[in-house]
Amino acid sequence: MNVSRVALLVSQPGGKATLEVAGRAMFELNPVAALIWENLAVGLSAQEIIGQLAGRFDIPEERAASDVANFIKLLAQHLLLVDDAQFTVGDRTEIVDQFE
Repeated sequence: MNVSRVALLVSQPGGKATLEVAGRAMFELNPVAALIWENLAVGLSAQEIIGQLAGRFDIPEERAASDVANFIKLLAQHLLLVDDAQFTVGDRTEIVDQFE
């Protein structure tokens, strides 16, 4: 799964960030979403990202898995993932189709 090259994460004070697409602000991201984007951009798997979120924010892995899955689905809906993504969350595999 690869993030779109037309999108750029711009850090803001307080851990928030803006996701710019083609030079225009499209989303304001909270610190969790910003970390998910950063990790997707460097090629980490969803499972690796889930582990990082759970550790960094001291949340259950199930909550981290839900956050990662929901954000990936949002990115796919806005065509900000350049290919279909398959990732494992816990004991189930989910497919995110960017053309939903």
